[in-house]
Amino acid sequence: MRKIIIFLAVFVFIFSLSSICWAGDPATPELTLQQAIDKAKGNSKSLQAAGYDVDRSYEVRKNASDSVTFIPAEGSQNPSADRAFIGLVQADLNWQMAKRNLSAQEDTLVMQVYQLYDGILQAQEKVKAAEVQLKNAERQRAVADASYRAGILNKMGLIQAQSAVEAAKTGLETAKKNLDDLYQNFNLLVGLEMKDRPVLVDRPEFSELKVDDLEVAVSRAVDQSPTVWLKEQQINLAKLALDLYNWNVPGTDPYEAKKYDMSKAEVSAQDTRDQMAKLVRSIYYSIKQLEEQYTSARESVKVAEENLRVTRVKYEVGMAIETDVIAAEASLAQAKQNLVDITCQHDILVYAFSKPWAYAASPSTSSGSSGSSK
Repeated sequence: MRKIIIFLAVFVFIFSLSSICWAGDPATPELTLQQAIDKAKGNSKSLQAAGYDVDRSYEVRKNASDSVTFIPAEGSQNPSADRAFIGLVQADLNWQMAKRNLSAQEDTLVMQVYQLYDGILQAQEKVKAAEVQLKNAERQRAVADASYRAGILNKMGLIQAQSAVEAAKTGLETAKKNLDDLYQNFNLLVGLEMKDRPVLVDRPEFSELKVDDLEVAVSRAVDQSPTVWLKEQQINLAKLALDLYNWNVPGTDPYEAKKYDMSKAEVSAQDTRDQMAKLVRSIYYSIKQLEEQYTSARESVKVAEENLRVTRVKYEVGMAIETDVIAAEASLAQAKQNLVDITCQHDILVYAFSKPWAYAASPSTSSGSSGSSK
């Protein structure tokens, strides 16, 4: 009986240790882009707060509506009725703003998921290329060391080979650090543990952006912009304050001041429209540049693949050495990395073209990370 108790105690102890080890291992769930977007939305406290803002502003709007007994005419001499109606218009505007803000925040969140999702794919490709580059540099250093000992390479050549290895090590460490940073940002966004390393199963597919008329597309994007809409509502509010101006209320700003307020609102709205239109055109031209680069990058991959195939055949028959094969592998890895970068950048900009306000508001835009996947 005593042996059984000891055996059970040991089993429980070992099982507990195993559980602790398993709990410490990073999770590797498979995630599609859409799954990542859904998880990010469910995890976002900002979206939750924006939803509450919509509900709150609606209640305020209902309360303001109860205070309006009639709609005052232009030039009304009833200050209390004017204030109540302006209050209702402002409350209704705040409600509409809250709804637009919720929608805009969702667009921005999706943009961030795109950028981080594909950013990880790009970073993974860079790590692969850096690993091959280090392997190539180390093999070249070995050859240089042998050549130096044989007296057919000078000291400077050996130092250069050694420096190339150190540079390759630094490049690999930097690539791995960048990948870890992107994973942490991604995990924070979608609600995973910092140590988790989700497997991203979607890959961006390159598809040329078709735009029949750029100016029509620009105009449509500007009209749909929540930022532009808000600025134009400020014009309407300033115009209402001007129409219902009451000369008999003491302490009121001068009528001319109200006119300047309206002019300022118009200028601000036009400037916002111009900036948004400029952004859309800039995104479009960047997309087209990437499309031109894509063809060349794809051909470079094909050339590098063929060069590696030929080099391996030569190596098998003794017409090439191992360093030639490794160098060809490094060239192919670099070519693939360049193709992935172009594909991801193109995909994120295509999404940005349809939601330019989200692109402008995304923190990842200024940090230089980009990425998306369909």
